[in-house]
Amino acid sequence: MNFDDLYIMNPWWKFKNEVYNDKHIVSFENSKFKYYPEKLFREIDLSNPGIYTLRGPRQIGKTTFLKLLTKKLIKNNANPLNIFYLTCDGLKDRHELTEILKVYFQTYNTPKEEMKYIFLDEVTSIEDWQYSIKYLADIGLLDNSLLILTGSSAYDLKSSSERLPGRKGYGKDLVYLPITFREFLKNLKVEIEKKEIEEILSLSEEELKSLQFKYSYIQEYFLKYINCGGFPTIIDEFLNTGTISELTRKIYKDFILGDAEKYIKSRTSIIEIFKKIPDIIGQRFSWNSLKEHLSGVFESVDTVQKYFGYFGYSFIFSTLFFVDISKKTIKPKKQKKIYPVDNIVNLVIYDLTGKEIGLPQRIEMLTLNHILKNEDVVDNGLNLYHGPFFWYSDRGNEIDFVFDYKGKLIPIEVKYQNKINKFDYFGMKKVFKKGILITKDTAFKDENIVGIPAWLFFAVKE
Repeated sequence: MNFDDLYIMNPWWKFKNEVYNDKHIVSFENSKFKYYPEKLFREIDLSNPGIYTLRGPRQIGKTTFLKLLTKKLIKNNANPLNIFYLTCDGLKDRHELTEILKVYFQTYNTPKEEMKYIFLDEVTSIEDWQYSIKYLADIGLLDNSLLILTGSSAYDLKSSSERLPGRKGYGKDLVYLPITFREFLKNLKVEIEKKEIEEILSLSEEELKSLQFKYSYIQEYFLKYINCGGFPTIIDEFLNTGTISELTRKIYKDFILGDAEKYIKSRTSIIEIFKKIPDIIGQRFSWNSLKEHLSGVFESVDTVQKYFGYFGYSFIFSTLFFVDISKKTIKPKKQKKIYPVDNIVNLVIYDLTGKEIGLPQRIEMLTLNHILKNEDVVDNGLNLYHGPFFWYSDRGNEIDFVFDYKGKLIPIEVKYQNKINKFDYFGMKKVFKKGILITKDTAFKDENIVGIPAWLFFAVKE
């Protein structure tokens, strides 16, 4: 890479106000839906050195976040020469990364007491990148530096960053997931009171119906949210045009297939897997049954596990595991369930297979996204070994989701349908003595079972 390329990536080195002309900043400022990831900004201590990792799906907005952070630093009078951004997609290897960073530090030898901000975007595209960071840290070049390393693979970023013992300083491992309905509303200046899970469980039927009436106007927003999903740029496009264009869908499809092809090697195999996925979303299945159904694609059960492990680490599909409710641990040999990470993946599936993902399954997908916590996914992506889980009995009774809340397992069942009867939550009541039933538009309380419309639960849940 020529040093001239670095000036193109870091135009603020010449004129600090050039940050406002950066294409990501311009796109953000021109957008109708300006999502500012406040949680991520709060997690980063700009006054202390450290190594932060930021994981998340492709194209969710990690690069825009880095550019917004750059803009914030310059606005707060940081020396523009101390801010280094590098997209790593086009680098040959870790040796080139090392040389680029060495040249940067030698060229802009600003006072040592000044903090340096090093942003390495999609660093996981470089094999063994961690050795470059380790070397630079060991020779002292990173002594007063804050690094943010982004990647679309939880596995690559986790396993590599773990090889930097004692060098991460004040750093943290962060995750950028699709935004929730509550965040969607907040960004559109719609303020809704928030409720913790125990508050929701303690609501009376009268209080539930009062909330339902009070916030009934947000249902029109919910219809938009269902159709656009939780990727900020896609939300912006949908709010502006009322649709998600073929071009946008193709961009995401190419990213998903391109990344998967590097791991799975055969695009034909990937498409065959995607053809099967609409039939199993939200349904219990075993690795064995999937292997039998796609015998020409999978050589063994291990291959099935590896492929779906990849989909989870790459934030494409979530894999849920059966939970032993007495031990609060998974049983890996029991059946599994999968869900796409976002509506854009549903659209990619449709474009590849012609099969639509049904609305009830999409509501289940959103329910899962709204009970996910960062600590659930930071280590293993969407391979949900630490929850949320699901549960079923030998007689076939099933509970869609079970998640840990302050040390207690909370069950959630999704029944997105016009009529609700007691049988719809019989399993929760019998096994857990409590639970939340996500409905289409029914609010009720039956002892310790709370029935709440999906749009209301997603809006109020903190």
